[in-house]
Amino acid sequence: MQQISKYTMWRECRYTPLEEASIAVDEATGEVISKFPYPWPDFRKELEARLSSDPRATTRQLSFYVNNPEAVVRPLFVSRAPKRKISGAAHKETIKSPVAIGAGLVVAKHSLTDLKLNKDGEIANYYMPHSDRLLYEALKVQLKRFGGDGKKAFTEPFHKPKSDGTPGPVVNKVKLCEPSTLNVSVHNGMGVADNDSMIRIDVFHVENDGYYFVPIYVADTLKPELPCKACVAHKPYSGWKAMRNEDFIFSLYPNDLIKIVHKSGINMALKNKDSTLLSQVTVKEQMFYYTAANISSGAIALKTHDGAYEAHLGIKTLEKVEKFTVDVLGEYHKIDKETRQPFKRKRG
Repeated sequence: MQQISKYTMWRECRYTPLEEASIAVDEATGEVISKFPYPWPDFRKELEARLSSDPRATTRQLSFYVNNPEAVVRPLFVSRAPKRKISGAAHKETIKSPVAIGAGLVVAKHSLTDLKLNKDGEIANYYMPHSDRLLYEALKVQLKRFGGDGKKAFTEPFHKPKSDGTPGPVVNKVKLCEPSTLNVSVHNGMGVADNDSMIRIDVFHVENDGYYFVPIYVADTLKPELPCKACVAHKPYSGWKAMRNEDFIFSLYPNDLIKIVHKSGINMALKNKDSTLLSQVTVKEQMFYYTAANISSGAIALKTHDGAYEAHLGIKTLEKVEKFTVDVLGEYHKIDKETRQPFKRKRG
């Protein structure tokens, strides 16, 4: 620390008009200060070795490891801090009608540029076309003129046709039905909105069945009890599976460290396409940082400790999932099981 302080002081002084020398000399000791002081000899070489694929073999030529052959050399492991802060909105800004929510659908207003034709030649997901058949047919004709592409069909203002054939008022939006797996009731039940920020996922393991996760959103932190239904891939909320507390194993926040074992292998894709690393790597098991979850597919998004590779895996297909803690120096230790933690409700 003393050497670094001296070096820093010299660096700051050498660029001032008062100091033009290319080197500095400690008058008390005669020590020449010209290079950044390494913590120990061969520090740079050892750092490069630890970044290699085989640090044990690369460091054998360094003096410390020549004199200490029993020393353990392992690759560097990037330590990341889990993101446990509760932030973000409780729900999305767009308010939708819960008219069709019983079928796992809601009704929301969409721009005309979002319209497209389905395979039957009708406007996909159009809500109650019979309520204004004249408008619906006019929209459909316009879409067909442009091959069903709403972005091309409605570049110009579109007027609602009157019964006498003359143009009426400009139409900007129409109602469409869309899936809504999870939502938040707003305006005293008069509307619903999609959940916004996902805080964490609670992971469960059901014997002879597999792994499941329950998504926890900002809105859930305001409720008296935690949700207990785990998402099932490609199924609406009504088809989700209820979890038992005794099957809970741990919670995952972004940047929590986990070890994944997969029967058929984990396909990891290179994140930076300009990298010289292999574009895809398949491994049986791997340490990952958890980043996000998808309730539609039941998959979790993962990245390697150095951010070089990423993977998306359905949690049901995993053979084993283990959670680890990691300290600032990259040392990690396994966590056997956690207790499911509720959120403290604010008084007010």
